Amino acid sequence: MNRENKLSDSSDQTAADSKPSNTPSAHSKPSSYRRQPRRSFLEKCLAACGGIGFLCMSYPVLRYIEPPPETEGPNRIEIDSAELPTGTSTMVIYRGRPTLVVHGPDGFIAYSAVCPHLGCVVKWAESDEEFRCPCHGGRFDIKGQKLGGPVPGPLTAIKVQEVGNKILVGA
Repeated sequence: MNRENKLSDSSDQTAADSKPSNTPSAHSKPSSYRRQPRRSFLEKCLAACGGIGFLCMSYPVLRYIEPPPETEGPNRIEIDSAELPTGTSTMVIYRGRPTLVVHGPDGFIAYSAVCPHLGCVVKWAESDEEFRCPCHGGRFDIKGQKLGGPVPGPLTAIKVQEVGNKILVGA
């Protein structure tokens, strides 16, 4: 053989040595083993489960914050006037929304208990004779007018009528 054939045979041999063989060695993993696609699949599954869990937890919180629509519930509510001494209040559900009925010095009054700021439910403070919003410190006088806090306006008044020994809310 001449020298050129020997060089080409040796270069073919080194090229064959550099090609990966199909026979697995004792320390190498099979070619079908793919770590990255499985890891990314599991990461996507975990992200999907986390997203679904977040949505499942946030829906009840949002429904709790938002008051129910006004169209649900009775259009007229009767309360026994003996149950409401002067200076006290009671909470009723009128048209699906919380409503405060107060026996003030001038008679009975009723206001929607939904704060006009963010929709929290206001409470009647007997000692100060004012409505207070526990969420952001909104305050209203006995006539529903704004006294302080970040509220944009007054409470919504609801008609009240006293007939005999009954108080009619929404009359």
